Amino acid sequence: MVNNGNKFGFNASAFDQFNENLNKEYNTLSLKDYSTIKAFQISEFLSNEKGFYTVSNVVKVDEKNRDAFIKDVEKSHEALAIDRQQMNENFLGLLKRDFNTLINYSLLAIVLTIIVFFRNFELSLLTMFPIVLTGVVTAGILYFLGLELNIFSTVVCTLVFGVGDDFSIFLTKAMQKEHTNGKNELPTYRTSIILAVFTTILSIGSLIFAKHPALHSLALVALIGMFSVIVITSTLYPFWFRFLITNRSKKGLSPITLRLFLNSVISFLYYGLGGLIFSAIGSIFVKRSKGKTLDLIKLILAKFLTSVLYSNPFVKKRVIKNPNEDFSKPAVIIANHTSFLDTLALAMSNHKIIYLVNDWVYHSPVFGKLVRALGFYPVSQGIENGMEQLKEKIEQGYSLVVFPESERSYTNDVKRFHKGAFYLAEQFSLDIVPIYIHGNSEVQPKGDFIIYDGSITVKVGDRINKDDLNFGKDYSERTKKINAYFREEFAKLRNEIEDENYFKKKLFLSYLYKENEVVKPVKDDFNKNKSVYFELNKHIPSDATIFHIADDFGQKDILLTLQQAGRRVFSLINEKEKKLVAKNNYLVQKRKIFYIDNQIQINKKVDVLLISDDNFNLNDIKDFPETIILLNRKNQIFENPNYKEVLISESIKIFRHE
Repeated sequence: MVNNGNKFGFNASAFDQFNENLNKEYNTLSLKDYSTIKAFQISEFLSNEKGFYTVSNVVKVDEKNRDAFIKDVEKSHEALAIDRQQMNENFLGLLKRDFNTLINYSLLAIVLTIIVFFRNFELSLLTMFPIVLTGVVTAGILYFLGLELNIFSTVVCTLVFGVGDDFSIFLTKAMQKEHTNGKNELPTYRTSIILAVFTTILSIGSLIFAKHPALHSLALVALIGMFSVIVITSTLYPFWFRFLITNRSKKGLSPITLRLFLNSVISFLYYGLGGLIFSAIGSIFVKRSKGKTLDLIKLILAKFLTSVLYSNPFVKKRVIKNPNEDFSKPAVIIANHTSFLDTLALAMSNHKIIYLVNDWVYHSPVFGKLVRALGFYPVSQGIENGMEQLKEKIEQGYSLVVFPESERSYTNDVKRFHKGAFYLAEQFSLDIVPIYIHGNSEVQPKGDFIIYDGSITVKVGDRINKDDLNFGKDYSERTKKINAYFREEFAKLRNEIEDENYFKKKLFLSYLYKENEVVKPVKDDFNKNKSVYFELNKHIPSDATIFHIADDFGQKDILLTLQQAGRRVFSLINEKEKKLVAKNNYLVQKRKIFYIDNQIQINKKVDVLLISDDNFNLNDIKDFPETIILLNRKNQIFENPNYKEVLISESIKIFRHE
């Protein structure tokens, strides 16, 4: 090497250091010696634990050959192959599973919190609606944009849903306030929500400008979620709340629960489907049937109509039969009319009947064909034009059913009778059989499709003989006298059935979904004083004009007019918030209840002065009516020489002008 180096101009000593290193004696380096050189990162590949050495190495393999390589290494080389990708996937899978479990627990906690906060299943369900819808909308937008959720964006989604949950609670509270007192506080809550969303977007949404893909994705998910929250909570949610709750009250309809709605839908679906089948098939058989066969078809139809009532287990049914009446002799059957269910209720008493019906029943797409085939007669065509048809049915042994009030009543009062039923009875020399239907005005009131919890009672009255002159000589006179007789008998039936708890459900339903600060005092007051209010009802005439000085949420006014719809109540409530709550009750639209600011606004002669406000001074009243009633005013006594004590009890004091 030296010789050859000389040829190329190298100095003879140029390779001395190389020769020295070549001939030098070396010792073997230990792992400890290597570990002193940090650049080698020996600890990453070699490790020693109590004499057990582990040697690892990194191998890059094509994705297609990964599984085969791992199996070969573990089988042929007594080595353990660790797949880092698989480890990461397993780790993320476990993390995702744990995260989903935490989310489920969080959602459960949110649901329980909402239920405890509102203490109402339907309000809790409505509050959860925007949260669920926000999740669906956000997931849909992300899908269409081709964005996949990762662990970080999922965390952001939970933040978005948490914000949506807060907003839903705020909006529910705002809508509940509007339903309670009629004041629209939604703009205030909506402004607060928009400001909260704006600040959240500024804090998280600014990451949209980040260059890192993960941060950019995280910000995009946050923005989509927050915009979904603001749109749903600010627009769709108030619309649904007003549609399902507030607007019903404004239309004079009772608030309803989910169970009431489902029960009603099931009953009417059963009625509708059954009606279509009977109308399509039954009408064919009716046209070809006579005598016992036709009677059997009518019996089956009556059983079906009765079964519709029994499809709702929360409505009690009762028929009070008359031992002296078997309907074997044709008659004109008259009944009070308050509900769509009256026709179904009459089917519980007798099936061999022919109805005089309105056009909408006669041409009904559900029962129209069958109604026409059975010989029901439309009153719009004039009774005179149907005399021959009706006479034929009477000769076959059928009774005629007429609702002499002509139309349904909103209340349980018996309205003025029209003369048609009594004209028919006179023309065909028929007796009159009154049937009293009680409860339908509360179970399914006019203008509403909901079937409420309650009881239906059908009572068969005593037959009024066609020759009984106690009710008049002609049909015009009999109309008035039988109308008065019917009212008296129906009032007796009401007194037998309506106890102190009869209107409890209807009263409580009228305050449904209002704030707990209102609902609880109303319920407590009724449960405490229901026997007092029941007794009070007996001492106030059914058609009285009442000046009520109160300090409540209007529940006494509601109860007074539920007990007797003919009463007119002028109520003075000094506390503004309580008066707003009282005025915003749906029953105020259906009953004669007026909330006034002073006595001057009363435009009718007052029959009864009712005072239930403990703080009211009797000296503030200018003119006293004939009757004065002090309700639950234990420490106050009315002293006036012109008034006499009629009743003095612990809770009721009644004074009447001599």
